[in-house]
Amino acid sequence: MIKCDVCVIGGGAAGLMAGIFAAKAGVRTMIIEANPTAGRKLLRTGRGRCNLTHTGSIDDFVRAYGPFGRFVQHSLYEFSPDDVRGFFAEKGLRTKVEKNGCVFPITDRAADVKRILVDTGRRLGIEFVYGRRIEAVEKCTGGFFVKGSGDLVCGKTVIIATGGVSWSFTGSTGDGLRFAADFGHEIVEPRSALAPLVTAEAWPGELEGLGLERVCIITELGDKKLSVTGPMMFTGDGIGGPAVFDLSRLITDVLAEGAEPIEAWIDLLPDVSHQELDELVVARCSAAPKKELAGAIAAILPRAMVLKLCHWLCGSRIVQAGQLPKAKRVELVNMIKGLAVTVKAVRPIAEATITRGGVDTGTI
Repeated sequence: MIKCDVCVIGGGAAGLMAGIFAAKAGVRTMIIEANPTAGRKLLRTGRGRCNLTHTGSIDDFVRAYGPFGRFVQHSLYEFSPDDVRGFFAEKGLRTKVEKNGCVFPITDRAADVKRILVDTGRRLGIEFVYGRRIEAVEKCTGGFFVKGSGDLVCGKTVIIATGGVSWSFTGSTGDGLRFAADFGHEIVEPRSALAPLVTAEAWPGELEGLGLERVCIITELGDKKLSVTGPMMFTGDGIGGPAVFDLSRLITDVLAEGAEPIEAWIDLLPDVSHQELDELVVARCSAAPKKELAGAIAAILPRAMVLKLCHWLCGSRIVQAGQLPKAKRVELVNMIKGLAVTVKAVRPIAEATITRGGVDTGTI
């Protein structure tokens, strides 16, 4: 039997940080990871770049967590976003802030983040056990038995850091939820979040792969107005990208409960007002009156998007820019500033970056 003070189940980002701070407190710490190495999911975050944290005050973070903000508030004050950056800076890895406030390692390499976490843990004397899936956690006198293949581990304290059930190929298979349930915790059904959305309309599939650098998507749930901003791309059956992922976490519960499809409107140029856009279209058409409309305004948006808008506007007829009636111009501007889509589903958990649900915070 192997004995330790703190046994961490899961060697991802959360498990590594938990182990590091336990070891820094001077207790014998063990991290058990089912994969052959630690940080497998961490290496995929931020498309391999690892979005470490975000700028903004702690109050901003608390507000962003919505109804769960109060639960995480104390932790955020104990170890703030600035502390995260300071932690890695002390170990030689500087960070950078991008336009959207996301913080990445200066090297753009998630592998550097993993290396620092694992190396720090080793220097602090953490014992790493790889390739061992835990089957059960049982209470015993003075601690817990952690059972799996190989030696039995007895820990005075056990930290479950196994993640949700998204990206199961990285090892997140929901084992931790089972362990928590065995100890009486309520489990909220995990649901797909930070995932693409499926639309009732088929036309997004015609633009599959087309990305827009910045859009604003607006929808309403009851009397609550939701708005998200960021990059977006069209997929085979709907829309995806960071802005869409952000929206998915806000509406996944509603859609999962069998609600009617949700109407949403995409502002394709959120940084340009209606009036400014109208003036821009007039200027483009006036500068090239004999050009086909799509060609005259192609600089405003990607060509494929413009062609789709012009097809809706004018049908199969080819319209010269100088012959565009005012009513059609107003219609075009309105489409660009509020392109309607009907969201009917969130893509499955297997495609989600994270899951909502899990251990009910009210039972902790």
